[in-house]
Amino acid sequence: MFVAADVTRHSTGRLSKFALSALQSGMVYFCAWGPDCERFHDIVDELVIEDDMGPRLFFGNSRSDTIMTTWHDDELLNEALDFFANLSCPTAGFERNSNFWLAVSLNNTEWAAEIQRHLEKANLPTGDWPPNL
Repeated sequence: MFVAADVTRHSTGRLSKFALSALQSGMVYFCAWGPDCERFHDIVDELVIEDDMGPRLFFGNSRSDTIMTTWHDDELLNEALDFFANLSCPTAGFERNSNFWLAVSLNNTEWAAEIQRHLEKANLPTGDWPPNL
């Protein structure tokens, strides 16, 4: 999952709820881009660590499998998208069922259009769902 968003005004609780929903839906790789994306990344990491120490709801085939997270605050959007499209790869235990890519822009139609253009060039499936959230 790739998220382009300015999350500076979003509460930790709201971002945690979004991230938990993504994790419960099977997210195994998270890339964050945009203002305050490092904080968003850290929130996802905290949820994964909490789960690893507790109920272990988000796990792969072995203990070495881990949900990967990255943030790209010092890159242009197209550079972060290059990473997502070409270099993000889940750990071995998650790879088998990781054939669905999702890239979203939260409240920015320009970023959404750039994401669509970039992923079409990378030959990744694109569509209009979800519409620019």
